[in-house]
Amino acid sequence: MNIITRNCIKKPVYTYEKVQCVAILFILIPGYFIFEMVIVKPTLVKMFEMAVVKHSIHVILSIFCYINVSGNMLMAIATDASSKNNVKDGIYCKFCNRNRSQRSWHCRTCNVCILGRDHHCFFFSTCIGLYNRRYYILFLFYIIISMLYSSYYNYYYVSSKLEEHGFMISVFRIINPLLRFITPEPMSVVDLYVLFFLLNILLLVWITVLFCFHMRNVTRGVTTHESKNISTKRSIGWKNNLLSVFGRRWYFAILWPFIESPLSDFIREETD
Repeated sequence: MNIITRNCIKKPVYTYEKVQCVAILFILIPGYFIFEMVIVKPTLVKMFEMAVVKHSIHVILSIFCYINVSGNMLMAIATDASSKNNVKDGIYCKFCNRNRSQRSWHCRTCNVCILGRDHHCFFFSTCIGLYNRRYYILFLFYIIISMLYSSYYNYYYVSSKLEEHGFMISVFRIINPLLRFITPEPMSVVDLYVLFFLLNILLLVWITVLFCFHMRNVTRGVTTHESKNISTKRSIGWKNNLLSVFGRRWYFAILWPFIESPLSDFIREETD
């Protein structure tokens, strides 16, 4: 298969990635946030009789999580992770027609060499490399925090729509649809709420596993590509490995996605 044919096959996939990425960033994430704030939160305020101060704290925390989720995703997409320098003693890339650094790899989807390439993210429609890995890791972290936070309240919200033991009955009916014929209560839209709640829990478990995998790689100082070799581990220490991803101003970077956090000089020297 020649390069032209291969590019024609990948173009629809690449276009789908871009559409999906825009949908996640500008529709799914804001839609989820609006649902929680407009529908779930008011119900729980009445249920738990929250005072103004307590309710305000929950609103501030929700906005903080939303900004970090969407902000880190936006920055990961907008940050240029490509390797543009022609390295004198580097590895020749036949696609870019120049030498790349030792820890760079060419992405055929993005059609460019990525500096410190970790992997190509299908959901972000971009490669995760040295300069945007921080945003990807923190995106996963804040997704976990947000989903734990929202799932706790969503459980009470969904339970409030059901009678006593109704939540577990609905769960069993989703797992085994045949039970709907032997339970007295007919299935309703509330069962759909329970289904979405269960899907959120499964998604939370998957993202947690993904986050643990990537954090393990970060502390070892390796990328996903390098982690295939079990013996691979950088000798600069786990603290410096963390700084190589989150930068010298990591304490601000983990709280706000739009803060600049320059990487250490020795990290740039290793990759360029």
